Parts: sequence; structure tokens; C-alpha cells
Amino acid sequence: MSTAGDPIRYATADEVLLALDADTDPATVPEHTRNRAIKRAASATNKWINRTGRAFHPVRVGAVDEPRSWEVHDVQDAMSWSPATVTLDNARPMPLDPAEGDTIEIRSGRSQWDDVTDEEGDAWAMDYRRRRLRVFERRRAISRRDDPNTSFVRLTYRYGPLGEDVQINADNVVESAPPDVREAVAAKAASMLALSDNTALDIPDNGQLASRTSRSEALESAYEDTAAEYSGFSSL
Repeated sequence: MSTAGDPIRYATADEVLLALDADTDPATVPEHTRNRAIKRAASATNKWINRTGRAFHPVRVGAVDEPRSWEVHDVQDAMSWSPATVTLDNARPMPLDPAEGDTIEIRSGRSQWDDVTDEEGDAWAMDYRRRRLRVFERRRAISRRDDPNTSFVRLTYRYGPLGEDVQINADNVVESAPPDVREAVAAKAASMLALSDNTALDIPDNGQLASRTSRSEALESAYEDTAAEYSGFSSL
């Protein structure tokens, strides 16, 4: 049984089980197999996001309470220096919102940072469509042991659907993800389940699971076809 504590994902356990074997009745599958399907769906969701860069729910970069995990940029990597303009690592950044934990800081000392999140337009500006961050304020003084151009700005933010309605049900399934994405994630999760000896014992073999390896490869291929459409390139 799915619960609100389940990890967020783009496919349900039933979708994963049916991708593995279309003739299976998900209601008859043992609970431990269903739980594995949920975990594989969550793993496949993360793989989808990392593979394509397309998230259909807000995904945070870095932990809010751990600045060392935030995204950091150097002036040397900037597209321009005045103002310093950098491209964020992730496409489709969402508008920074302090209430959501989004934070942008400019280095003011060797180990000191100033929070300028509330100074949009004065200290910084963001082109969200092009994911370009412009920083108007930064340290100029340079000492022998401290170059202000290194790690001059850091931030934690969310990326994902921009200006789109996100629907996440009580089981943490993103129902607003496109149907082809849900099918691809289900196929990816099923490809991992297909290689599980325990799963093979839990689901009757009607011919589709005669070769777990070939079934997994077919599912992986289906996943890659859709992932290539969203990312613009194929890894196969």
C-alpha cells in the first residue's frame, strides 16, 4: 500500500508492474513486490531527471540548511564580468522564494557570505527562461590568499515546471507528468525489477519473463527512446 511517506515519483506501482507484465493483475501481487516497485519507480524518477534535465515537480539544488551543498560559481566561468553573468547548472529554474528556502549569497570575505535573496533587481537579477544569473554586487579587493573572483556567489534554488500546474497525489505520485514520461519511468523501473530473482518468483511467467535479461533490455530501450526525445540526445 502506498503512503504519503513514499518517495516522490512519476509512475505508480501498478504502472510499473503492468510494464513488467501486461497480463499481471497488480491487485494479486505480494505487498513486498509492490513496495519494490515503488522504490524502483522513485529510483527511475531520479534517473529520468538526471538523464534528461526535465523535472515535472520542484527539485531542490542543495540542502537549505547546508550551504556547502549549494551551487557555486566563479567569476572566471562567467559569460560577462560586469555584471558577472553565469548560467545555472539546471534548466527551468523556478523564481527564488525565501519562504520556500531559496537563498542566494554573495561572498563578502574569505569565509563570509551576505544573504541578498531579498535584493533582486539591486544585487542580482535572473533570466529564468535562459537560466542566466546576473550579479551586480561583488567584492573587488584582492589579497594574496583570497581571490574574490573564486566562489563569488552561491545559491540553493528549485528547478522544474515553470508556470505549470503541478499535481501530486496523496501517494506522492506526480499525476501531472506527461503520459509518455510516466510510461518511460514505469518502463525504467520495470527494467530493474525484471532482473530481480525475487520479482520473477512473485509474478507468474506467461512468456514475457522467459528471459529476464531480454525483457529488461526491451524496457530499457523503450525508456531511452522517450528520454532521448526530452533531452535531445540518445545514450544508446
